[in-house]
Amino acid sequence: MSESRLTPTPSNPEVDAHISQGSADVSGIDYLEHLETEALDLLDEDLHTRDEARSIGFLGKSSEIQWLRAVALAQAERADMDWDGSSLSRRPSYVPIREPVSSFSFWADREDVSVNFYVDPHAMPPPEVAEHLVQCYMLKVHASFPILSRKEFTDQTRIYFGSLRNGNAPHLNPKWQAILNLVFAIGANYAQLLDDRWPAVDHVTYQARARAFGLSEAAVTSHPDVPQIQSLGLLGFYWLSTGQVSRAWSIVGIALRSAFSLGLHVRNEDPSANATKRESLVQTWWSLYSLERTLSIITGRPSTVVDSCCSVPLPMTMPEEAIPEGVRTAYMHTGKAPAAHSATFSASSSMTANPPLTPFHPVTASASPGTYFRAVVQLSIITQSVLMSLYSAGTMIRSLNDIQQDTTLLSQRLDQWVSSLLPEFRPEDDASDLGNMFARERMLLKFQLCSARILLARPFLTTRRQPLKNSHDATFSRNMSDSCIKAACTIVVSFPDEFSVHVYEHLPWWCLVHHMMQATSVLLLGLSYPSSTSYNASALVHHVRKAVSWLQMMQGSVAECAHRVALNSFENVARQYAVDVSDLWGLREASIVRDLRLDHHLSAAVAKASTTMPGVSAYGTHSTSIDVTHSSDSQPPMFHETHMSG
Repeated sequence: MSESRLTPTPSNPEVDAHISQGSADVSGIDYLEHLETEALDLLDEDLHTRDEARSIGFLGKSSEIQWLRAVALAQAERADMDWDGSSLSRRPSYVPIREPVSSFSFWADREDVSVNFYVDPHAMPPPEVAEHLVQCYMLKVHASFPILSRKEFTDQTRIYFGSLRNGNAPHLNPKWQAILNLVFAIGANYAQLLDDRWPAVDHVTYQARARAFGLSEAAVTSHPDVPQIQSLGLLGFYWLSTGQVSRAWSIVGIALRSAFSLGLHVRNEDPSANATKRESLVQTWWSLYSLERTLSIITGRPSTVVDSCCSVPLPMTMPEEAIPEGVRTAYMHTGKAPAAHSATFSASSSMTANPPLTPFHPVTASASPGTYFRAVVQLSIITQSVLMSLYSAGTMIRSLNDIQQDTTLLSQRLDQWVSSLLPEFRPEDDASDLGNMFARERMLLKFQLCSARILLARPFLTTRRQPLKNSHDATFSRNMSDSCIKAACTIVVSFPDEFSVHVYEHLPWWCLVHHMMQATSVLLLGLSYPSSTSYNASALVHHVRKAVSWLQMMQGSVAECAHRVALNSFENVARQYAVDVSDLWGLREASIVRDLRLDHHLSAAVAKASTTMPGVSAYGTHSTSIDVTHSSDSQPPMFHETHMSG
């Protein structure tokens, strides 16, 4: 592609200068004059009648789906201007376009999650398959979502399948079996993304078994306990990984409310609880918190959690089994957690209250899964502040000066978070990952940071109804727009030039389509509003091409639908720059042929893998003499009570 600067085809130069008469008296119009005029959260379609609309539900302004709609709105306004040739006939600052928000959704919420084939809830995969799925979960999910005790769960799994091999499989506790099947489901979904020879229906079968055991109507309506909360959290993570984001958001909301009812959101001073149990509860809480943060970004819906009402400490940086007695004693008797593990929340949704800019304590720990997850949590807290400050309804009545102050403070908090990280984790370090045992964790943090920077700067990436009169305001707005596009480009550049399934091993595979579409929508906005950024349009076109090509090659129905939505949007924007994208449609057709050739192979693989190990479904008829160590209160006992020793 030529490196020359692309320029939009001619249009009316007054398109951004026209102002509706009489608007000066409207409360909050100052903000509307300077930031995006479509920023107000409102509902302009019927979500109550059509099943499709209800399945997708309300999508707020932090959702990339709304950003894609903003791209379409920009193109529709441009088409109107080209047709009428006069700024006087331009649409008002907000006019609903014909397509509802749901028409831009690429998520799988429209799909039915019920299974249309018989599922034996007691069936188990062969031990070697079970071991592989648990390993997939522990290696590619657990560090980012430590809702389970790794050591305890893997020990229990090893004991059970060891007894299964010996032919004396015991009765299992239904709650533990639900958790086990959800781990299988998540592991199988990952395995299928990495290798399309893996049966595509496996993860659906496992989640159906889990729902039959631990997530029935009786279980959900009963008073909550920690295993139920863990099951709900795992189901939410699974649904996110399969593109059922609306269902995931709802189920994680139930899990968080259940966690509230058990006090997981406050500091635990129970003298009967040892440090390991307390830390397990802390990690369960923060796993749900970080998962809901991702879902709130994707859906644009408000969080269930009010940060200022929470006093739970940050997760420790050491493994649960390595928690020293000194930490336990300090935690139990000083009335507060050690300072190194205290969480800092914003006192209010507005950053103008001047919250401390140094919520991060000096790093003393070495690189470990614990230090990685704590960094994830800290960044999630900052991201929540971004959402509350810039995307809540109250934002619309605040002045531009307040918005700029909040944005500056939040940007400083992000920079300080980066500087507080160990070298192994710093996302913006361009040093080679060769020899870095935590290269994957560094990439995961990099994607999370880019998402936060995009959210922080996105409101400034827009058209304006009048030029900013203050040069400082204009410079600030352009710098933020450039920051938004830079973060989006960083995400796209993180993918190799040629497709490789190995990206699922190193990147956040459970929400990779979200990150790619978030970046793509920002790049399309940059092309739609060229006056808001100093980026060269040809560079943006190049990155969008790469993103669309990658969506084409990625596995799963969500990626396929995302590719279609992104390519449609790109095609409309490309006309503005006289860019031909027909080759991308040809790439899509070639992939369809490739997928059809795989159908027969996959069907055979599914039929082969659908058989279970002989005698597994009848394991309850055997007795066992295995001595099982009692589980912690935060983890369900592995075996049914009548078969537990001791």
